[in-house]
Amino acid sequence: MKYIFTLSLLLLNLSSFAQNRILTDGEFNDWTNFNIAHTDPGGDNGNSGIDLGNLQIHNDEEFVFFSIETGSEINLQDDNELAIYIDTDENPNTGLAANGIGAELVYYFGDRVGFLYLTGNPLTIYHEDIHLVCAPTVSATRFEIAIKRTLSIFGIPMFPNNTIRVAFRDNGSNGDVLPDVNGGIDYEFIITPPPSLPEYSIAKKQASDLRVLSYNVLSDGLFDNSKVLPFSRILEAIQPDIIGFQEIYDHNSQEVANQVTAMLPGINWYHADAGPDIHAISKYPILESYELAGVESSQGNGAFLIDLPNLTAHLLFIVAHTPCCGNDAGRQVEVDAIMAFLRDAKAGTGSLQLEENSPIIITGDMNFVGGSQQLQTLLTGDIINTFPYGADFAPDWDGSDLLDSRPYTTGLPMAFTWYREASSFAPGRLDFAIYTGSNLTLQNNYALFTRNLPADSLSTYNLLSSDVTTASDHLPIVSDFQLNSLTDISNPSLSVQPVLEIQPNPAGNLTQVNLQMPHSTTATLRLYDVLGNEVKRIFTKPLSAGKHLISLDLAILPAGVYVLHLDAGLGGILSRRLVVER
Repeated sequence: MKYIFTLSLLLLNLSSFAQNRILTDGEFNDWTNFNIAHTDPGGDNGNSGIDLGNLQIHNDEEFVFFSIETGSEINLQDDNELAIYIDTDENPNTGLAANGIGAELVYYFGDRVGFLYLTGNPLTIYHEDIHLVCAPTVSATRFEIAIKRTLSIFGIPMFPNNTIRVAFRDNGSNGDVLPDVNGGIDYEFIITPPPSLPEYSIAKKQASDLRVLSYNVLSDGLFDNSKVLPFSRILEAIQPDIIGFQEIYDHNSQEVANQVTAMLPGINWYHADAGPDIHAISKYPILESYELAGVESSQGNGAFLIDLPNLTAHLLFIVAHTPCCGNDAGRQVEVDAIMAFLRDAKAGTGSLQLEENSPIIITGDMNFVGGSQQLQTLLTGDIINTFPYGADFAPDWDGSDLLDSRPYTTGLPMAFTWYREASSFAPGRLDFAIYTGSNLTLQNNYALFTRNLPADSLSTYNLLSSDVTTASDHLPIVSDFQLNSLTDISNPSLSVQPVLEIQPNPAGNLTQVNLQMPHSTTATLRLYDVLGNEVKRIFTKPLSAGKHLISLDLAILPAGVYVLHLDAGLGGILSRRLVVER
């Protein structure tokens, strides 16, 4: 077996961007631009295996970040006794006495609990209280930790000063301490604003791109009446071309396609399912589908062959939902089975004989919360269970590794895709989009977190800040791909998407539709109800490039939710939700 660990090209491209901005994503190239706050000597650890090394500290306007080396490979949020102690007021006589500092904030990573010492009695806290995010989610020898520094508890600022003192300690038997001498490590907050967060576009940047959505909708949540509107707003804002759903157990793919049609009407959605909960929903025909259950596992993942327009080699779309927590062996079996299927399909020896240079996308809720090997298997073709799954292989057509899209969470310097306040586990990266870089170029991607979207984005895309967290505990993962030297999925000469905005929205008797047309074209504007029934065809007429303002009289419409559709002949239908209030 091979052990080749590579960064995706996307991360390499981001390295220049992140010179003065820390992104809590489980990669550490951005830390190379900052000094090491302290180097703890090696070999002074106790019995746990944790041997603390380099500590780095940085901050932005909202968070303070730590990079800490642990010596041995551990899972930061489980089965360890590592703790961080932060003296937020530089007074050793307040807070918890530890390592010569008075720590107002203490967090025990393995126990997933902490304490604040801001008042007389310690206050128990959890990850959501301090907005804690750690990366990577899998085991590693180095971790990034983010804690929000602009919080107040009972009106008392958690970080009242511009300087803090920090210590790390392994509370196991004779555990290591950083630093070895009392007094902690001083850090003074930087006041200069950092560069902007990673760029993303909620709408496609190019109409010709292929937009892929991966979404774990949490126990058939797509059909939960209390969640239909949040899901509808989310899908309408994203406007996917292909969707890989996970955790839809009690509905077949036709029912899933019908539900998507109700939320995104006017499109003929093709559909297929595999295993207990995997569904592929596509604007383009699904030619074949396969269940990818491991020999030792009853859990099924799905592979779907999709016919993109004008593409001589079809898209292989794999949607996975591997076993969750405490089951590294089961996850590895299923990942090995996925890669064995891919190897045999490429070689023409499997149940699917894949055309050469077919684009390949593997996506889904991978539940990578234990060892780091499963992700490496997906990227490099390093199969662990060679019996019965066979030999390692180079997964991309050019002999290279597959690429990890690594979407950043909208509005945050982080890359988590799972978020549940009620869980003891902090937000983590469980959902992935992995692809062949030989024939796909990632143009735009993000993990949609409406809670941190700017107000203007929420308004433009008719979203509520609570939508994503109401709908599921997983974020929708969006990836836009350019199909290199293969085809465009729309007219390649038309590379800019129209803009469709409704103001005001919600509306009363009148509202205004603002159109920005990138090209002259004949367009049709229709209004549908939420069930997909056409309420009114507003117009079909030629539109010149530029701005167009259309007034809508809504007086005769009952209160409710409607969908405005613009078909401009540019490779898809643009939709926006309209709420009419009375």
